[in-house]
Amino acid sequence: MYRATDKILGDDDMNIAGKGVLLLGVFVAIGIIVLSEGFSDTSRNSESLPVSQDVEEQNEPSSTSEEENPVEEEEVAAEETTTGQSNSPVQSEPVQSSESVLHPPAEVRVLVANGTEISGAAGAIREVLISDQGYNGLPAVNAATEEVPDFSFVYYANGYELDARNVGLIIGVDSANILPMPAALPVEDLAEANVLVLLGSDLYPTEE
Repeated sequence: MYRATDKILGDDDMNIAGKGVLLLGVFVAIGIIVLSEGFSDTSRNSESLPVSQDVEEQNEPSSTSEEENPVEEEEVAAEETTTGQSNSPVQSEPVQSSESVLHPPAEVRVLVANGTEISGAAGAIREVLISDQGYNGLPAVNAATEEVPDFSFVYYANGYELDARNVGLIIGVDSANILPMPAALPVEDLAEANVLVLLGSDLYPTEE
């Protein structure tokens, strides 16, 4: 016998089955959407990776060129410096000359030669240099010149120019007549003198 309850149960079963199919369809649709988004993300990542690599590869040469530029600039600067040094005149360091040394008077051997006709002139000058100034005066001698020189001279050995100028200043010899020791000496024996004084008629005129 057909009953109304059987109809109600049949309708319920159909509703439940329909809902199950509907839910299954929803889950399937969601799964498809998720999978499609996953594939799209993967494809995007795979496409973006070469781009980033290309960017990095493009950046590497620029960084290399930036590293090479300072090296090239340093080489150019070094060449310019070398060129500037080669073109500029070479300046040697100043060397202190022995002529700039003023020795203590006691270490300066002074020989006075009398080239005048005034007897005792060389001895008088020698006495002034020894007693008043403290020079090491050698025994006075007569000059080996044939004629009386018109002017007095002070000659100096190497390294004793300032000492000779000081002696010339003391006895009144013209600074133009203070000269290096000549090859032809006006005395027979220099006696290892550092300074040689040759008296002339300007300091001791000839008596008439």
